[in-house]
Amino acid sequence: MTLLTGTVVGVGLTLAVLTLARGSGQGAAVGAIRPACGVSIVLFEPDGVESTLLDKATGGHGFSHVALDGCEADDQGRALLIDCRPGLGVARVLESEYGDRGRVRVWLPLCEGRELYGCVRGRVGQPYDALGLIVPKEGPVCGLVCSQLVYECLPQALRGRVPAWPKGRPAAPNDLARGFGAVLGGNDVVL
Repeated sequence: MTLLTGTVVGVGLTLAVLTLARGSGQGAAVGAIRPACGVSIVLFEPDGVESTLLDKATGGHGFSHVALDGCEADDQGRALLIDCRPGLGVARVLESEYGDRGRVRVWLPLCEGRELYGCVRGRVGQPYDALGLIVPKEGPVCGLVCSQLVYECLPQALRGRVPAWPKGRPAAPNDLARGFGAVLGGNDVVL
């Protein structure tokens, strides 16, 4: 009976943790649009053990996270990014939360940038896919990871630039970086 009780408790705790990791999309509120700003994909370098493992597992190109800069700002004028993270889901976050973490921007042409921004903005509030990095994908899923959010919203012309990745995993930040010519420690890319 103790083994059964332990199993039930373990499964219950796992489901609770996965539910909390999905997030609710509650993030910062938009107060303004930054003037003279273009939409960009922001690729982040690893900042810890988990993100270094993600980088290595997806080709070792030097990136482990991605967010979208749609030129939004909060009511104090601070830059916001649309991100997808565990415990948050798809939400707006202050760019300053990333501190000095290394990053490379991929600046998009006007029309493609607006299309990408509109699609990503429309997904704010969707949950994070807590199992997305370890469970093979087949068909639609309930939730997203950061790079899959950006990839799914890319206009067709830009999506075609991203090289194929192994079946069963979502698009990775490194897949996007390779497709757009972003290099670890390199300059921003203008498409």
